[in-house]
Amino acid sequence: MPAALVRSEDAYFMLDCGEGTQYAMQELGLRYVNRKLCILISHMHGDHVLGIPGLLLSLSLSGRTREVHLMGPRGLRGFLVTALDRMRAGLTFELDFHDVRDGLELEICGATVRTALGRHTAPNYAYRLDFRRPGKFHPERARALRVPVGPLWKTLQAGASVNVDGRTVRPEDVLDPLEVRTSIAYSGDTRPTRRLVELFRGADLLVHEATFSTRDRGRALENMHSTAKEAGRVAARAGVKHLVLTHFSNRYRDLDLLLREARKEFQNVHLAKEGRTFVLAPEGLLLRDQPIDQ
Repeated sequence: MPAALVRSEDAYFMLDCGEGTQYAMQELGLRYVNRKLCILISHMHGDHVLGIPGLLLSLSLSGRTREVHLMGPRGLRGFLVTALDRMRAGLTFELDFHDVRDGLELEICGATVRTALGRHTAPNYAYRLDFRRPGKFHPERARALRVPVGPLWKTLQAGASVNVDGRTVRPEDVLDPLEVRTSIAYSGDTRPTRRLVELFRGADLLVHEATFSTRDRGRALENMHSTAKEAGRVAARAGVKHLVLTHFSNRYRDLDLLLREARKEFQNVHLAKEGRTFVLAPEGLLLRDQPIDQ
């Protein structure tokens, strides 16, 4: 079932949450109980949402106290409230809901989240996560504002204001504007569209559904999914750096077929597999078949 987990410096972002996600996270030994967590749901089909109640209950039983952020289409809040109520399940933490719409831009858990409406049999939203870092620090500006060298400089570099002799010195007084460090995009279930190409443009990593092979393109059109070749074409047109294919039909025993088809359009393609980790590092995309926290 679909579930991709993005780990930033101090937060987790879960992209869809299929059935059994909490068991997979436990098997992988992920340390997530009280880490910042934002769950981003593309659409309300069961294979993308039925793992949320179990995950929330597992977090509660583990003693989580920090709130969980949830983003998704209208209906997500009602689904979860009803499910938890019917199970008579109280949580040890708060849920913070955000209804998604086309063109939404939101700062949350240290990332800028942007969305675009895709084309599927249910309203489906693609996501882009931009992780930013402070711009260049200028010591000469800090000295000119009489900020003493030491802890106050570190506070400003971390993005917080400081007080100096009754004056407030802001980060923007001594830092260049924020810079995008890493961008990760996620398609959900969708046919290719120009709108999605624009959302994904220039991303470091695109996770895109590839439900069907080109030989079954008729089914892809009928069910509003993408073929692997179409996913590769979207990646090429958007100018992303790396593409990870996911959401494969179980009709294909040899997934290398989908990999070969995508690589006809775009070279830097990988297959998503259970537990597979991709690390965005300065030297490029590193692949590890082991848990992200190990």
